Amino acid sequence: MLTEKQIERINRMISDRVFKYKGEIISDYPTPADIDYQFKITGYRKMISVGEYYDYALLSVTIVGLHDKLSQLLFDPAPTDEGKIIAKSFENRLYRFYSNLNLDIEKFLIIFDSDIRTTIDELKFDLKEPITESKMSRMSRIAVRTTVKDILNVIKNKQDGEFTLPGDDGEEYSFSNLPFTYSVDLFLETDSNLDGYELNGNYSSEDDVIEIAIKFNPKNLKKYIYNIIGELNEVITHELEHGFQYITEGKEYQEPPTKSFDYYTQLDEIKSQRAGFRRLAKLRRLPFKNVVSEWFETHKEIHGLTLNEEQKVINIILDNE
Repeated sequence: MLTEKQIERINRMISDRVFKYKGEIISDYPTPADIDYQFKITGYRKMISVGEYYDYALLSVTIVGLHDKLSQLLFDPAPTDEGKIIAKSFENRLYRFYSNLNLDIEKFLIIFDSDIRTTIDELKFDLKEPITESKMSRMSRIAVRTTVKDILNVIKNKQDGEFTLPGDDGEEYSFSNLPFTYSVDLFLETDSNLDGYELNGNYSSEDDVIEIAIKFNPKNLKKYIYNIIGELNEVITHELEHGFQYITEGKEYQEPPTKSFDYYTQLDEIKSQRAGFRRLAKLRRLPFKNVVSEWFETHKEIHGLTLNEEQKVINIILDNE
């Protein structure tokens, strides 16, 4: 039996740890659950088992994440009468879940007490809203829309050239909810033989400038304008995320890695890719993972990754998303 000091030490040690439950929830649904939880020991209680009383460690368990459809249906049902009825109908069939979850925790605690017996005394939920956008990308919505609109106005003239936005006299974009100002250097190139378009961007921290280069065929601009608008939203959001990193997160300029895989797996680059792809997914109302996979499939000439490297980068971007 654990002493009070031992319980206090264990609770302190696991206070920030998130455990994963991958077992069954109900017996006739064999697909394993994917649930994140935390727990603490709250004391002991004598309970009877096979005609004898034993000391059982009492567990207070908090569910903090639901990553599979069934657990979401049961524990975080849709706020409709139908959703609540479905969840209610399963309440009496959750014994296997409670039993397996308790067994998982008991196996972990055996390292502290080889004879420990446990029981879940309390089950709570602390389900955070999924983070769908970074702080910066929420702040930059108006900035992105305004910048994309200005770029499109220039593109409509269908001419080559270098342009400075929002103006040629040193003006900068300034928004009350964005903690920095910036300008855009836009490079347009037309090619009557190009099938489609090419678009890329970069953020210059030295002078807070977003550089956008677009090559397009003026004869089929109308055909691809929808894709160009979407990609401009993704690229501007991506580059503003880098600006946010420099201004508020202490990022310092370093020469980028020469190898594509090393470049695309930098932490700040992963963060910016996520921000840009979230913006594009929201704009097109598509699943985030679909947008990510499609970009890497259609931009091989830009990222220059092998198929294996490409999949690894995609997995990193999708991880914890």
